[in-house]
Amino acid sequence: MDQIEFADGFDRPDTLAFGLGAGQLAVVMVGALAAYALVRSPFPPAVVDPLAVVIAAAAAALGWLRVAGRPALDWAVFAGLFWMRPRRGMTRWALATASPPDGAEPPSDPSPPPTFQTPVGPSLKPVVRSPTRVDGARRVTFFSLRGGTGRSTLATELTCLIASSHGDQQPAPRVALVDLDLRSPSVGIRLGTPERTILDFALAPPEDRSVVDFMVTHSSGARVLLGPQSAVNPEWPVTPALVREVLRELDMEGFDLVVLDVCPELNPLTTTAICACDDVFVVVVPTAGGVHDAYRSTEALRRLGLRHQLRYIINRSRSGTDLREPMADLGGQVIGDIPDDDAVVTAENAHHLLGLEDSGPAAIALRRLARRVSSELHSSWPV
Repeated sequence: MDQIEFADGFDRPDTLAFGLGAGQLAVVMVGALAAYALVRSPFPPAVVDPLAVVIAAAAAALGWLRVAGRPALDWAVFAGLFWMRPRRGMTRWALATASPPDGAEPPSDPSPPPTFQTPVGPSLKPVVRSPTRVDGARRVTFFSLRGGTGRSTLATELTCLIASSHGDQQPAPRVALVDLDLRSPSVGIRLGTPERTILDFALAPPEDRSVVDFMVTHSSGARVLLGPQSAVNPEWPVTPALVREVLRELDMEGFDLVVLDVCPELNPLTTTAICACDDVFVVVVPTAGGVHDAYRSTEALRRLGLRHQLRYIINRSRSGTDLREPMADLGGQVIGDIPDDDAVVTAENAHHLLGLEDSGPAAIALRRLARRVSSELHSSWPV
């Protein structure tokens, strides 16, 4: 396959007339009618004519002018929502720069992060735990509206690779993987650890449960909250509120990275998880159907307000495949290209992680992806 072509503009909004959408056309028409009404009013022309020109020009600008690829009307709506949003308390910058009251002592410097004695071999070495990030854990997920694209495999491999990536001068990141694919959970199969699951956490008494008590620890150091082993009700007891509780607890536990494995459909549970993520990696299989799914998935995610969070990973790519045209049409950034490799299936059947134990082309690409995400994770930590 030399090249995959797809119709341009699949994700563009529908237009009604003059290249304008419904909202833009309504603003232009209202502006034109308001200007006409002013001109026909009994007020002095020296007053109403300049005002009518300003109104008509402003309406035309909101309709036709585009800034950074978006209509000016969208930016005006965003600005209005921002300024009308209620603000409570002080911003972090204000809190950091505010002067203490008269006679009060300025706050002392925060104490350094604690060290813990962890057994390493025959001796004990001090390990410095990374401080809890101000904004909580960085959250990422892999998504596609098409099943079988390798989302769970990528999520599992990335989690364990990053959890095991640390050096002498760099503390090991605390990484968690949460399996939220209730329809077909497969993280437990990939890791070979059929233990307590998110269903057990959901059914435990809320006043006594703690999410870390229901997580298993992989040999890489990653903590994993497995998906249910049998079919469950998609609406209860694993609910969007429970997902928010899990993410909140993982933030309080000081995790640096949380990887969410979601199902290939935008139900309320998946939508809650995706909208809570900092990065959404759209998985693209380089076939005609895979490219079509990339357009569908991108359109669906953008309708949720996710745009800057979207990046793309090509999975099971083959030599000679060219996705530059559809990626340029989507305006997407490709951060990973995982070649098609039979070793992936072999590793899954043996419950092994390819990136940790193999040296083939797919394993090398997975480690390259993990290094990139890990570098972004470390650059987001407070200094």
